[in-house]
Amino acid sequence: MAKNLKPLMTTPRFSPAKGQQVIVVCDSAAITAGDISGVLTALKSLSSDRSSAMSAEGAVTLVFHGYDNDPRELEAIPEVRAWFARLFEAWPYWSFFASRIDQTVPLVLTMLLSGEAVAGEPGMVGWSFDLDELKPLLLELFGHQNELIERLEIGEDVNERVTHDFLEAAQAFFN
Repeated sequence: MAKNLKPLMTTPRFSPAKGQQVIVVCDSAAITAGDISGVLTALKSLSSDRSSAMSAEGAVTLVFHGYDNDPRELEAIPEVRAWFARLFEAWPYWSFFASRIDQTVPLVLTMLLSGEAVAGEPGMVGWSFDLDELKPLLLELFGHQNELIERLEIGEDVNERVTHDFLEAAQAFFN
């Protein structure tokens, strides 16, 4: 079942206002075929130079098409998880680019954390995972972010702000 794109929190306090939202469409046909090439090409264009990266920082929203009739949450669908793991291996810069004002940060985290769907309140499903896996995942994400920042000569001030914003969005997910 596709996630609703509802704001988790207000626009991060320290980020410059983004005039754009970058929608990355992940289609079920490509996912079933294990094909990350179309999405990967689009994502690589965002991280290819400093100007592109800065304009898309915190603005990338993931949208999955073709799963509306599937009762499972996206993170509970094995082929979606496998596809996203391949995408993450090829392009690991989610902590820099993931939108902080929708479900993209929690979606990225739940796709990368092993776990299981658990029933919550009537009609609600959550994702149960080992919290001990979260810290190593965050360290991995921020390691890739550091590499991107260094490669594109973006600056430590931006790195600190982006890290804070991502953690704030992740924390909103857990509260």
